[in-house]
Amino acid sequence: MMIRSRLLSALAVSVLIAGGTSACAQSSGALGGGDDVIRTARAGVAREAAPPAVPGAPATVAAPPTTAETFDAVSDALDAAAAAWTSGQVDAVMATYVHDEPLLVFLGDTPLKGPDSVRAALDARAAEPGGLGTLSYEWFETMQFDVNTAVVSGRAVMTRGGKTHRGLFTRILRRTVDGWLIVHDQLAWGPEA
Repeated sequence: MMIRSRLLSALAVSVLIAGGTSACAQSSGALGGGDDVIRTARAGVAREAAPPAVPGAPATVAAPPTTAETFDAVSDALDAAAAAWTSGQVDAVMATYVHDEPLLVFLGDTPLKGPDSVRAALDARAAEPGGLGTLSYEWFETMQFDVNTAVVSGRAVMTRGGKTHRGLFTRILRRTVDGWLIVHDQLAWGPEA
């Protein structure tokens, strides 16, 4: 009975996190060569009163709705990250990541832990023919988990060495005193990228 109660509580939390409504906005896509970028924010919806808590089960907490201000700030942070990548300047890219929290970056199939290993990988890539290349987005969706944490997933476009590659990405951003910065970055490119 205890296991069943915990499973039901875990399911309820999953539904609260995943639930919501979507709102879309389109941008002029200045970084995407004039193409429109579809941006989606997932916001919490009004819910009926939660059922009484099961003794010993974790309390369910509804995620706050994604505010327009947060959505715009996170979108601006992603645009800044793409512009930094496209600039080819490793310092500019590193400025989009957290400085005083653990950092994890998956660049293709390579896991990089901490700012030193991320910087070393970016320096090596920037030194190759084609440098870092250019980065833009086809679309992304933003989910705000709390007032300081948002997850953004979507499709990015990388142009490097005359070839264009599309890949999926997930970025976890934290609100810091320096604005919204990336704490986890996963860019899933094919091996040719």
